[in-house]
Amino acid sequence: MDWTDRRLWHVALFLGAALMALPATAQGPLSANDWLRGKGTAPSSSSAWRPGDPVPPDAVVLRPTRPPVPGRARPGEVADSASAVPVGVSRLGAANSDGAGVISARQAGLRENFWSGTTLDTAIRMIRANPTLPAAKQVARRVIEAQIAPPSNPDQARIGEFFTARVDQLIADGALPSARVMLQGAGPDNAQTFRRLFDLSLLLGGEDQTCARMNDAPGIAPDPAARIFCMAQSGDWPAAATVFMGAQRLGMLDPQMTELLRHYLDDSSADGAEPLTPPQPMTPLAFRLHEGIGQPLPTGDLDLKYAWADLDERAGWKAQLEAAERLARAGVLPSDTLQQLYGAQSPAASGGVWERAAAMQALDGAIATDDPARIGPALTHAFRLLEATGLRDSFASMVAGRVAPETLTGEPQRLALWLQLWSGNVEVMQSPQEPLDQALLALASGGQPEPLSPALGALAPVFASDLPPLPDPDDGIAIAPALYGALADADAGTQGDVTRAARGVQMLRQLGLIADARRIATQVALDPLLKGAAQ
Repeated sequence: MDWTDRRLWHVALFLGAALMALPATAQGPLSANDWLRGKGTAPSSSSAWRPGDPVPPDAVVLRPTRPPVPGRARPGEVADSASAVPVGVSRLGAANSDGAGVISARQAGLRENFWSGTTLDTAIRMIRANPTLPAAKQVARRVIEAQIAPPSNPDQARIGEFFTARVDQLIADGALPSARVMLQGAGPDNAQTFRRLFDLSLLLGGEDQTCARMNDAPGIAPDPAARIFCMAQSGDWPAAATVFMGAQRLGMLDPQMTELLRHYLDDSSADGAEPLTPPQPMTPLAFRLHEGIGQPLPTGDLDLKYAWADLDERAGWKAQLEAAERLARAGVLPSDTLQQLYGAQSPAASGGVWERAAAMQALDGAIATDDPARIGPALTHAFRLLEATGLRDSFASMVAGRVAPETLTGEPQRLALWLQLWSGNVEVMQSPQEPLDQALLALASGGQPEPLSPALGALAPVFASDLPPLPDPDDGIAIAPALYGALADADAGTQGDVTRAARGVQMLRQLGLIADARRIATQVALDPLLKGAAQ
């Protein structure tokens, strides 16, 4: 036992000694052995009741006798057969959460029988798809979050697997707030759900409430390390040290977690210590423990979910900006959050994220003046910087509604219109003058576009035809594979395959996703134009 272990063990022994020193008034009742040894007075009354005897009258008042169970012998009787009494068996926590969600099927634009005809394994593979177009990504996200009947699953042992797969996909995509809402809606009644809630609380905040839940129901703790962390988090350091020593001796902690917890529980071992090697794979608890011992880890090289930790006010502004851009690029951070962070402080240097923050601040200042001569150049400059780093969708959302295209002229006017249509905002004060822009507006707003570009040429016939009937799973048409195939086809438009993209948009219309089909088609048509505008 090294010095640190002895220190923690002494803390645990001190706690035991303190408990033994409690006054006699806090002492529990004497046992029968204490009375026989003469250490206490004899009990005032005793009971000689044995199983099979009539229930005493006072006990009957406190606990009424239960009616006899059919097939079971009464006290004093002999059973008339040797057959076992039937026992009902129910799986604890077996409530099927696979169909749980945070939005209704109607809000998601899906039918209740969306997964009909799709096996569980196939459905899990489908929800792992990651579309490229932001509008297509939103459709895939709604499928995961929707409250609809789950895919067929004849194996009772796999109940809940589809729900956890959906939550895990949200976490992998970086959509931690959505994942937490999903888990909270299902209820933290089992270890699998609570483990995920615990991990999310370590990255999003709120670990005090999660630890309080764990302290109330220790059986749902994911592992001893989480239990030790929560004990220390609640201020019960002696108990945390005791559990740590026991878990270590029983081999319940891996070496890296043992070292992290030793430093976390004993400040003297962390002061001036050499940096610890981060565990592989990284876990949210290990990430927080590194922070707790004064060795915080940069999140840039970690999974996307860790970027949320850098949005905390304790992180520096640069770290907040980089994390916000990373999350916005993945489509999981509201654009207004990124906009607020861009304007939070004055850039301390030039280049990189500082240059983008300065450009956004200049654009905000120009918009405040209502001067088109300032807004146009600032809009073009900021767009080129954010487009180059994959933030087109966030930039379009930040600009739409704040920059009116009709107030500008030339290329800035076209850029403002394209960004507005990309974001799904089709309200314009006056019709654009350019025929191509008129066709794009018609495509986005529900009209019939003219085929004035390769993409419009492929997409225009799709909207010229009447809507086909909705597919019926009873006819052998599986809706889920059709939708995910349509999203993959639409994404092909970003690679120039507009014919395949038109086929995907057509299927989306057939599935009843009319507005989504329009917006995805608009983004397919605008994608090459915005790429050219950034050059």
